Amino acid sequence: MDTTILTVLNKIGEIGRFAVGEYQSLQDVGRQVEDLRSALEIWMAWIQKMDEGNVTKHDELVSVQMKPIRGAVFKAEDIVDEYFQGVYYSRPGLESREGGCSCVPCFPLSEVPLRYALRGQIQELLVRLEELKKGDSLFDMQPTQANNIEGFDKPTMGTLAVQQLRRIEDVIGFDDYIKDITSELLNNEGKRATIVLGESGIGKTAAARAVLQDWDVQRHFDVCAWACLPPKSRVDRYLDRIWEQAQEQTHCECDFPRREDVKQVLDKMKLLVVLDGMDDKDELMEVLRELPDGANGSRVVVTTQLLREEIEQLIPDYLLVEIKCLKPTHCEEFVDRMFSGRCSDVYKRNKKDFDDKIYSISRGLPLGIVLLGGLLYFKDHEKQWNDVFEQLKSYEGMRLIKRILTLSYVTMPTILKLCFLYFASMPPNVHLDLKKLHRLWCAEGIPDSEIRDALTEKLVLDRCVRVLVSLGLVQRVDADTKVCIHRSVHSFANHIAHETGFMESHSRFNIYDASTVRRLSVRNYDDRLVRMETAFPKLRTLVGDFAEDSVDDVAHNASHSQAETTKGMKQSFLLKKQGLQQSRLRFLCQSKFLRVVDLHGVQLVKLPDSIGDMVHLRYLGLRSCCLKDLPQSVAKLLNLETLDVTDNEVNKIATEFWKIDKLKHVLAQKISLPVSAASTELQTLQGVILSSEWTQQNCPLNKMSKLFSLTVVGATASNVGPLAKALEEKRELHQLKIQGDCIPLLSSSRYRPLQYLELDGKILSQSSSDSRHPITASRIVLKSSCMSQKLLDTFLSKYQYLNELELLGKSFSEPKLLLGGQGFARLTKLKLRNLEVLEELVMEESALPKLVTLEIFGCPNMKTIQGLKYSQELKIAVLFDMPDIVAQIEAEDNKLYKKIKHARSAAWASPT
Repeated sequence: MDTTILTVLNKIGEIGRFAVGEYQSLQDVGRQVEDLRSALEIWMAWIQKMDEGNVTKHDELVSVQMKPIRGAVFKAEDIVDEYFQGVYYSRPGLESREGGCSCVPCFPLSEVPLRYALRGQIQELLVRLEELKKGDSLFDMQPTQANNIEGFDKPTMGTLAVQQLRRIEDVIGFDDYIKDITSELLNNEGKRATIVLGESGIGKTAAARAVLQDWDVQRHFDVCAWACLPPKSRVDRYLDRIWEQAQEQTHCECDFPRREDVKQVLDKMKLLVVLDGMDDKDELMEVLRELPDGANGSRVVVTTQLLREEIEQLIPDYLLVEIKCLKPTHCEEFVDRMFSGRCSDVYKRNKKDFDDKIYSISRGLPLGIVLLGGLLYFKDHEKQWNDVFEQLKSYEGMRLIKRILTLSYVTMPTILKLCFLYFASMPPNVHLDLKKLHRLWCAEGIPDSEIRDALTEKLVLDRCVRVLVSLGLVQRVDADTKVCIHRSVHSFANHIAHETGFMESHSRFNIYDASTVRRLSVRNYDDRLVRMETAFPKLRTLVGDFAEDSVDDVAHNASHSQAETTKGMKQSFLLKKQGLQQSRLRFLCQSKFLRVVDLHGVQLVKLPDSIGDMVHLRYLGLRSCCLKDLPQSVAKLLNLETLDVTDNEVNKIATEFWKIDKLKHVLAQKISLPVSAASTELQTLQGVILSSEWTQQNCPLNKMSKLFSLTVVGATASNVGPLAKALEEKRELHQLKIQGDCIPLLSSSRYRPLQYLELDGKILSQSSSDSRHPITASRIVLKSSCMSQKLLDTFLSKYQYLNELELLGKSFSEPKLLLGGQGFARLTKLKLRNLEVLEELVMEESALPKLVTLEIFGCPNMKTIQGLKYSQELKIAVLFDMPDIVAQIEAEDNKLYKKIKHARSAAWASPT
């Protein structure tokens, strides 16, 4: 026994002496990792150059030769990520220190195995890279020879960002199409369906949108709904989308649990439904079968690329409108509008020649003109324009849209390419929230690819969006808060993302060669469960959109289950429970490099505890109505920037989570915030529950000096004081929503940064307020505030930059509402809803000179509206169930009457 112990001790001594000898070389691993990171940047830049050439020349040999090079570079990235992950495990909390891991001069002995293994991998990889460099003729090839755009203008992000492409609001050359469609819709004897036909990029969507925005069309129908969903979406989602818009346009707050009830209500309305991008005939027929018929005169407009013969087989009674390419005169007018700004001199000097070349290349296809115009708009000199035309000629073997997109992509700055390719993970033609896109791009580190100088991440990404819009690659929608990408442009982004290994997009998780996938987008609108056994060891990003049942769907299913037998109900419950347990995302435990997880609609009841081991994770989005809890381990995600748990029941997170230094955005329905919360970098905090334990000294909001957007719930007399005090110190706060029983008046000039304010609850009056400066809020929404005329005047007197005002349910407590003085000089939109005691609305002669939109719903005792004629800028007035007032206006002022849409209550009666 003694001999055995001695032998073991001697062996330990040998290992110790070996460790001492190797310590210095192992200590150099940190430097080697940094050298490898630098080499990685060089190789990535070279690959980018070669990718440009490959995109341009479509050389299959280049694609084959690039694969091992790209594989070696990806391996280097894996080594770097693995190194920092290993150091994190050996020295918890080091990631949050200033300077990161590499600046530490020494390391614990527990890191010796990690560093020894990585040293070997790095040396092996560097040898491999040298072999590829020497043995591959591609490396000796000059980039300008590879992509054949020697000397071609490649502007930087800075030069692109200062330009602004003029937005063309009307659709040029589409007057006849719009007139034909509008006439058919307004004709009570017309056909039920109107089919808008044409190739991709011809302008079908633009024509349909112009028709939908026509005021005569909006007045003619009770509800005008637009439905554009990703391909293969469930049919019931179309019904949900129509119902959402019906509630929004009528401000109906009915909440029917069964879809049969929804259909009954919709059947009483005079509906106009636009089904955009219906290119699958089976899906189109299924949707048309399930759509409610609506009241007499209801219509359906379908935009599609289906052939005329296919339409004839599907729909027996319809009007067909086939859109053709623009004529040369219309193309010239279109181009004149685009280049009426910065490029006007260059364009005007060569107008005739340039018009001919643009029409020759685009052949009058509107999307082609927009993309080509966006590309030319950033060119300052005639030679640059001619270079574009010459380069496009060399791509004549490609399809029109693809060759213009190819040249746009090749000449983009790196950061713009990354932003553009990220749209491959999103569905086409669907409105995408810009704020969410910004958060995802930041989590991916995209802003870090640009030298930002003093610019913030937000400013850099705002510039990227502006340039993408100016290039015609994406389009702004919904008052510039959202964007969408055309299907053809999306297809190009998806192709390039796949070819370069940037992103893989699938409808299922059964992916070939999953071991190499680094970013994955899954869009599955048929299934609600994630059934996955395959591991993704290299995965950095997982974005998923699924067809989860909403809360209404659950209630709907529950109502049907009442008819089942007790045994059948138990079986159904057990099956559903088992199904829910399958979506626990255990396969993610194998993806140790994950940075972004954003899943919407997946049936998820529990997150694996190992989520805390994903030290690289920066974005965690789990929008699932089944999720109720998060594991304690989320507090270990020291690099997390965004947590999105909206649309679920998560209301509490581990206390330590709120001390994550890098946390910037937390979005939830209702979430508790402990007193010890110390996330000083928080910019967005949505759904926080106010606590009675908070005082002016310990209120956690005091520490959050960078808050930009805040939503709080549960305001009461006991906790409103600390809230009001904390808000006074928020110098960056632009958006504020407060819900509760008692809300502070918020009339002090200390709230100047506010742009959007929403208050839901009784507002407390204050004896005095700071009146030195007006508050710059442009939109205010009040609900349940029970304000008197005097208190309302006091409150609004501080908001002299007001553009939109909404007084909703019980926000005003007197029978007469007077709008006068100078406080409403900038007001463009006024909405009154569910003010049951309101009888009279009076607008003084010069009070609302810029009012454009007036909406009044749910005011059953309203008897008179005075002063509406003084608003000369008024374009739209929607009055719900006010026949006497509408009849009086029609008799006195026909011009004003034509601006009124009168909605009636009969259609909105609850189903019997």
